[in-house]
Amino acid sequence: MAASGWLLPDDGIIDQVAVDIAAAGTRPVRLTEPERRLAAAKILAARGNSRDIAARLHMHPGPAKELADSIRMETAKI
Repeated sequence: MAASGWLLPDDGIIDQVAVDIAAAGTRPVRLTEPERRLAAAKILAARGNSRDIAARLHMHPGPAKELADSIRMETAKI
């Protein structure tokens, strides 16, 4: 997934507050790739969809759908 102005370099630290804010759509938050994935998973767990992911995480629809599909596939394996 290409980096954008909303995607931070991965520093190995998960900022759970940022993840929660982004997932709730409270306000715009810049995230690392792992944080973005966690936020997207929270959105899906709350019955959201790829459109919600795109809007809340400032992603284009195509990559948001790919991320949602990837999380669903990973979750189905559990």
